[in-house]
Amino acid sequence: MFKGVDEGVVATSLVAVGVAVLLPLVLASWARRRLGVAWKVVGWGALAFAVSQLFTRLPLIQALQVVLAPALKDSPALELLWVVFACLTAGLFEETARLWAFGRPLKDFRRWRDAVGFGVGHGGLEWVVLGAGATVLLLVNMATLAQLDPATLSLPPDRLEAVMNAKQTIAEMRWWAPLLGLWERVGAMVTHIMLSVLVLQRYVKGSLRWYWLAVAVHFVFNLAVVLAQRFWGVLAAEGVVTLLALAGLAVILRFRREEAVPRDSSQAPPPELSHSAAS
Repeated sequence: MFKGVDEGVVATSLVAVGVAVLLPLVLASWARRRLGVAWKVVGWGALAFAVSQLFTRLPLIQALQVVLAPALKDSPALELLWVVFACLTAGLFEETARLWAFGRPLKDFRRWRDAVGFGVGHGGLEWVVLGAGATVLLLVNMATLAQLDPATLSLPPDRLEAVMNAKQTIAEMRWWAPLLGLWERVGAMVTHIMLSVLVLQRYVKGSLRWYWLAVAVHFVFNLAVVLAQRFWGVLAAEGVVTLLALAGLAVILRFRREEAVPRDSSQAPPPELSHSAAS
């Protein structure tokens, strides 16, 4: 089935699929048992990703990309603007979904642990859909291309060349290549938790600037990774993911310590601050 494909690539692809499906479930269970996060919070995090990306932004982006494809192909400047637009809309759609969730259905779940649980649900569904889904698609493509003999195909020259290039790319893949996507998902999970913590501060501290900060951080994260991969390659992009994830982890821990500090009893809490109702 995978003739001409490195067996190590197939093996690590299967590992990546298994981890992409199981690890988000493990993290959600950990958040429930260790932090006392309600399943409702995790579920709303997953739903926020589905609504803000799968049901709205991604279909719109794909439709626009089809319409603009000829112009994007002929204009590097327009293509760069498109990348900026895609990264910006990702931040706007996802952070707005977080803002609404903590403002409405989760108005009684506004502790640090709830932001962590929300981020686990949000990033977990993304991991399953984009991580496992993309790797399964890769396996299907590898199996399909392995059965094709370009010499027997009746295709236009440009499409035949595309098939040959795809076969060569897959044949040259190293065994560790699928694990890079897995590593990127780990960094994305940390980032989603960090962004959830930032958006939550809009209600904890009573200022909308935290929402806009989350939008800006999301935009910069996405743009930095995309540009690093475009100009310096996939390894550079994963390096950027790692650095940004470490910075995100520091932010997460900082707000955990901040919440642990007792509030001065002489100071009234922000009017929108409410406490978690653990279930």
